[in-house]
Amino acid sequence: MLSMALCNYIVSIIGGAIGACIMAAAASFPMDFTENGPGPGFWPFALGLCLLLAALVLAVTTWTERETLEKTKVRLIAAANKRVYVMMGLAAVFCLLISLLGFYVAAFFLIIAVMRLMDYHKKKGLFITACAALLFIYLVFGLLLHTQLPGSVFLE
Repeated sequence: MLSMALCNYIVSIIGGAIGACIMAAAASFPMDFTENGPGPGFWPFALGLCLLLAALVLAVTTWTERETLEKTKVRLIAAANKRVYVMMGLAAVFCLLISLLGFYVAAFFLIIAVMRLMDYHKKKGLFITACAALLFIYLVFGLLLHTQLPGSVFLE
């Protein structure tokens, strides 16, 4: 079994790397404020920065409490972790589907899959929730913020 401290350091490194990659990717887009609001790179950069800062806070907290966290053992193969691993897999599949099917179709499937993972199985509720969430995303990002979300490679 691994110690909680080691797991926290691993999560800090991975989280910090992902945050830095998000910031680097977002830096290639304009971040200037215009009459329509911030540029398309602003919010992804801000989210990457938040992830990087959270990773640093976790690393510092783990360092300051390392004696206690070294004694706490973690079982990675515990049955209680199954949903976490499935959710991580869904997130990875979602990232792949975005480029193939486009954001809206991929998000539709992700929302339904996550709701089913959380034991909600009413088909009408799944469909209505997914459609309502996508409508909200379209209204906010598409119409209000004038943001072009990724489309399908098949439609280009």
